[in-house]
Amino acid sequence: MRLSIVGFGLIGGSVARALAARDAGRWHVTAWSRSEDGPRAALADGVVDVVAPSAGDAVAGAELVLLAASPLANLDLVHTLGPAVAAAGATLMDVTSAHVRIARAAEAVPGLRYVGGHPMAGLEGRGYEAARADLFAGRPWIVLPSPATCAEDLARVGALVAACGGRPVTLEPAEHDHLVAAISHLPLVVAAALAEAVTSGPAWSDASRLAAGGWRDATRVARGDPDLGAGIVALNRDEVLAWLDRFAATLASWRAEVAGLPPEPVAADAGALRDRFERTRAALVERDA
Repeated sequence: MRLSIVGFGLIGGSVARALAARDAGRWHVTAWSRSEDGPRAALADGVVDVVAPSAGDAVAGAELVLLAASPLANLDLVHTLGPAVAAAGATLMDVTSAHVRIARAAEAVPGLRYVGGHPMAGLEGRGYEAARADLFAGRPWIVLPSPATCAEDLARVGALVAACGGRPVTLEPAEHDHLVAAISHLPLVVAAALAEAVTSGPAWSDASRLAAGGWRDATRVARGDPDLGAGIVALNRDEVLAWLDRFAATLASWRAEVAGLPPEPVAADAGALRDRFERTRAALVERDA
């Protein structure tokens, strides 16, 4: 299958690596990004077949076009590349973390056969140099058909997901954006806010020398690509706001719980707080089981 990857960072590079490692010989991969560094390195590694000189050239002759740039760049690419993809009868897919606005833009392009996609996998690293062939192995890969999607489009997308080792999960764009805002976008904003609150304070220089695994785990997603984070929140603004409001109310109730402790507590005074920690722990452990 002739695949063109437009945008070649961690996700696009990992797709190319996965295809080369797991399904070599069945894919002809063309790559393009604003910086040629990643595609050129992938060509030298034997991971892609062609480095296109422009995004338009990358689309020419493709059966499946994968938009793997930043979220807002992918939205722009639907507008700019969509007509050419539609004219060629190719399938357009993306790996954006928010989909309602992307799907709306795709529907506005006459004849465009679009299938949204979102592999639930990532790393702190950025760019092709951080890409891994096993990034998607066993991970959910959300597939979001559009009204223009046909059986051939689903077959092309399904072949790509399978070749990357992903586990396809079909959702509607609105449901996707609501659910992913809860388990991905809200944690991103909360981690960034936590890091901002602590690192901007006067104690940070001393506290940073003591920080260990708990701090790193709590702030891990805030260490990722700033363009990716800003684009995700901008594209999924309404759902992120709704979950932030819920989180703010929950945080306020936690503050009230802590404020209600006596200045000199004994073990019995922390019982209600302990029960709350236990309920939260149990909900997480039950899901992990």
